[in-house]
Amino acid sequence: MFWVLGMGLGSFYRYRSELAPAYWWLGALLTGAWLHASHPGWWPVPVVAAGVALGVLAWRPGWLMRRWPLLARWRVRLWAAGFAPAVAATVALAAVYGPSAGDLPTYSALAGLVFAVPWWWREDRRRLTRVRLIRERFADTAEQAGLGGARMVSAQIGKWGWSGRVKMRRGQHYADAVSAVPALESALGSRVGSVRVEQVADDAAEFLLRLVETDPHAAPIPWEPRTATAKASITDPVTVGIFEDGAPVTVSFLRRHVLIGGATDSGKSGLLNVILARIAECGDTAVWGIDLKKGMELAPWSNVLQRLATDNESAEALLQAGVDELEKRAEFLTMRGRREWYPKFDEPQLFIMIDEYAELSRKGQKLADSIARRGRAVAVCLLIATQRPTQKAMGEGSALRGQMNVRFCLRVNEAPDVDLILGAGKLRAGWDTTGFDGPGKFLVSAAGMETPRRGRAYLITDADVTETAITHSRHDSVTMRQAAEIITGGADSGFDGRSGGPEAIGTPPGVSGPEMALWSALRDAPPEGVPVGSLQAATGRGRRWVYKRLETGRADGTVTSPSYGRWRATMTRQQPAPAELDTGPVDQEGAPPAEPTQDPAGDHGL
Repeated sequence: MFWVLGMGLGSFYRYRSELAPAYWWLGALLTGAWLHASHPGWWPVPVVAAGVALGVLAWRPGWLMRRWPLLARWRVRLWAAGFAPAVAATVALAAVYGPSAGDLPTYSALAGLVFAVPWWWREDRRRLTRVRLIRERFADTAEQAGLGGARMVSAQIGKWGWSGRVKMRRGQHYADAVSAVPALESALGSRVGSVRVEQVADDAAEFLLRLVETDPHAAPIPWEPRTATAKASITDPVTVGIFEDGAPVTVSFLRRHVLIGGATDSGKSGLLNVILARIAECGDTAVWGIDLKKGMELAPWSNVLQRLATDNESAEALLQAGVDELEKRAEFLTMRGRREWYPKFDEPQLFIMIDEYAELSRKGQKLADSIARRGRAVAVCLLIATQRPTQKAMGEGSALRGQMNVRFCLRVNEAPDVDLILGAGKLRAGWDTTGFDGPGKFLVSAAGMETPRRGRAYLITDADVTETAITHSRHDSVTMRQAAEIITGGADSGFDGRSGGPEAIGTPPGVSGPEMALWSALRDAPPEGVPVGSLQAATGRGRRWVYKRLETGRADGTVTSPSYGRWRATMTRQQPAPAELDTGPVDQEGAPPAEPTQDPAGDHGL
């Protein structure tokens, strides 16, 4: 008896969505019966409630859609606009006359049936029923796909398809599910390339099965720029595209080397432009570029690039300047007792972008390798795009490929290239991009992204690139310096002996900020020291700012005053407490917060 009752209640709960119209009808009559028995004068309450619902539906549809995405469809909103008054009328009439008065039960049942038909026939309702059948029959599907004994323990529909958690029998592994993807597509009767399997962290014998019924990446995704007034910082993750489930592809580039790999026409240049646009939107970044196609790819970014090299000679000089910069930063951090560089608007993270790394000379590759190994902590980072990052292409004996923290893999022609770009073993773990059928589609491997999820980069047009470069142009960019040289009658090429070669555009700007400029001036000062006026000229800051840093430096023993009004570095410092070593600086006025952890010394010490 109890077993039959339990099964009946279980069925009522299991099919609660299908039985919802009956529940609404019964609930309206019971509510009216309660009001009729105890508070018959309350009949206006349901009428007012229905009026409020209609008002919100008419004047605040966006607010409703954010909370109930189903209401985003106009048909559903139209249905709701009729359903609310019908329920209110049933409750009000039952409250006044009683739920069994006259033909009220009949008319209310007919009204319920009228609204039940669209409820049962709506698209997501049909999809949910179909997914439930797939779940119930999944044992047979798994048997056909070679995963005998597997069963689907849960399933849910999504915007673009459905997903279910599958539990395999003991002895089977997630790798078996990866190998069975083609067979699963056949057993489920789905299109080629529509099935995804994702690893479940807590059990090697389980996996998440996703079926993409409607490809959200079938059409390009329009570029979404950040407004010029919105402050952006490289300390915050940036969005470069959209995953298949509609979630944004958000990646952190803070102190990260980035590798982009893909075959010809895979959308490598488009993804590179999206990343450059996001970096340009951040005010605490500086970008140098190496484009060995004579500047063809990076020339549109000349309003943002502080330096651009277009041949191997100038590329070597640029990379050497990058090595010099990271060594200066490392020495500066050592003197301050810190281990990491925290970017700010006047102490930015430096990105060195290299298009087609394999075309670099051997000397250039060695310099890039040095930056890859030592540049992360001091925020001198590489952004490399290449077709096949083989050991030969990346330089024999080079550790550069292993230093790439963020890796984007677009379509490749040969399966082994996946492991070359993303790392050994990725192909066997399900990271396969050989079947990608459109430009800009990629898999990304980074911190917090350990499972293969297909993404597509925003489509950024040439007009978008030009607008972004102008909107976020830098005062010390290649374009600005070339314009200044024309006005002042300087050399057309901008070559002044420091740019590294006749085809280098611009000269290496100072990217380390006034703090390092002050420290360098004090370090290089003669034994008798330098006056405050010289320190002001070196830093471009006011007297108060300089004196504040000098007093802090004298307090911690890194700065001394040999005579009145003259200063120099002592080249020694007090050892900070261990807890201070990993902390970052306090932001200057006008700069956004760097990271939650801050340096007590911040801008106030050398």
